[in-house]
Amino acid sequence: MDTRATDDPRSAIDRSSRVHRLADGRNIGYAEYGSTDGLPVIALHGTPGSRYMFALTDEGARARGLRIIAPERPGYGLSDVHHFDTLAETAGDVLALADALELDRFVLLGVSGGGPHAVAVAALLKSRVMRMVLIAPVGPVAASEHIRMSHLHHFIFSRMAPSHHAAGAFFLGLRTMIDWAPGAAYQLLMQRVTASDHEALLRPEVRDNLQATLREGLRRSIDGPLQDLRLYCGPWDLPLGEIDVPTVMWQGSADTIVPPDAAYHLAGALHNCRLEVVEGAGHYWVFGEFDRVLDTVRASWP
Repeated sequence: MDTRATDDPRSAIDRSSRVHRLADGRNIGYAEYGSTDGLPVIALHGTPGSRYMFALTDEGARARGLRIIAPERPGYGLSDVHHFDTLAETAGDVLALADALELDRFVLLGVSGGGPHAVAVAALLKSRVMRMVLIAPVGPVAASEHIRMSHLHHFIFSRMAPSHHAAGAFFLGLRTMIDWAPGAAYQLLMQRVTASDHEALLRPEVRDNLQATLREGLRRSIDGPLQDLRLYCGPWDLPLGEIDVPTVMWQGSADTIVPPDAAYHLAGALHNCRLEVVEGAGHYWVFGEFDRVLDTVRASWP
């Protein structure tokens, strides 16, 4: 039976660095933000990313009586490396954490690369997920013959992702740049995004959060993002049409990081999904509008 780990002494105060030990001995790192006894929200970070991604929700979540629980997938931050064969298997770790924290029902939030994992959790735990909220999710890109992608997206998701060597070289280079030249790494990011993302990314608190999120996510290894790419760039093998969890999806129409058409495809495949296209927005618009998302999350409860 899974047990809750008693974190190192600092975690009694620092809610951002907690660890849960699974029955197989692995550790899952997670953070909590917002109200300590609020309505539970399990929030899944992007690729690459870490538990720190949702630190920007702390104040807004407190104001709305929400408890944000942000676990890290294997290979990220405090979570031990572990190989999964299928996307569906990743949902088991979220189930174990939800049980350990005694969460009967919760809202599920998936951002970018956390989106496919959120869908996997919804498929496994339909009766416990009150609502699923997806923000700029990676869609089923393996169905590329049915999805319009830019040449860059096609290269990343269809060519680079299946190559362990190529993807590994990319993430190793990214980690080196973040460690030694974080300002340069951020400038490269700014060059890849649309003008509509610049306003959010120029905010100092957003810059600091993204840099900390990426640094922590890649601190121990690059196994986390490599596994993410392998799993969600292959066949998902999830019963998308049978997932009836009420879902809201936001997708920027000008997203340069993930293919918008893949998100639209996912929204159409889910049985009970409301798609809201943010016209002209890129990938990072949410960092300036987390309160909008939290309002939707709060409305999930009576």
